[in-house]
Amino acid sequence: MTIMSRFSFTNSARYQRGAALVEFALLLPLMVVIVFGITELGRAIYQQNTLSKSVASGARYMSRSVQSVDSDCSQGSNWAASIANAANLVAFGRQAGGVDPLLPELDASDVSFSLQQRTVTGGGNACVLTVTASVPFQAIFGETLIPFLDLDPIILNATVEERYHGE
Repeated sequence: MTIMSRFSFTNSARYQRGAALVEFALLLPLMVVIVFGITELGRAIYQQNTLSKSVASGARYMSRSVQSVDSDCSQGSNWAASIANAANLVAFGRQAGGVDPLLPELDASDVSFSLQQRTVTGGGNACVLTVTASVPFQAIFGETLIPFLDLDPIILNATVEERYHGE
C-alpha cells in the first residue's frame, strides 16, 4: 500500500512540472498591460496638472497686468504685450519664453485669452479674464495611447477664469 501511494505522488509531480511556467506565460501580457496602463495614467494626470497650474499662472498674471484692461472692460493699451507675456508664462514657465515647453507640443499659440464683463453678486460689474489652453497628451509610445489600436489622441484642456484687478 505504501508503494502505491508513492507511485501516484511521483506521477502527479511529473505532470505538474511545467505548470508554473505556463501560468506565467499566460499572465505576463496582462501584467505588462496593467503596469503600462498605470504608468500612462500617472503621466496623463501629471501633464493635466502641469497644464492646469500653468494656465492658472497665466490668468493670475493677466489679472494683475497694468493697463491691459480699460475701465469699461475693453482691451487696454498694454493688452497685446500682456497677452504675449502671459502666453509665454503658460507655455514655457517664463515671461520671456524659451525653447523647452512645460509640456511636449505646448506652444504659446495654444493659449487663448478672452475678456468679458459680468454682473457680480451685490450689484456692479466685473471684468473677467478667461484663459484656455489645449495640448495633445504625449504618451510614452508616441501620439496614441495604445500603439496597435487606431484611437484618436487624447486632448488635455485647462480653463481658468480670473477677475481683473489691475494695479
